[in-house]
Amino acid sequence: SCASAGEYPRAIELMSRGEIQVKPLITAVAPLAEGPRWFERLYAREPNLMKVVLTPGNPL
Repeated sequence: SCASAGEYPRAIELMSRGEIQVKPLITAVAPLAEGPRWFERLYAREPNLMKVVLTPGNPL
């Protein structure tokens, strides 16, 4: 996101060293085609949604 763009290199470094775990932050992995539905849910502040990873093909 724009507000944290300068923090990506440091975050990637910490993740690669295993110093921070992001898996607990990921709510779902979904196909890109489902993106609009997930964004609606996120913008509606649906409880227990944190991050959704959208993939260009089938979910991982």
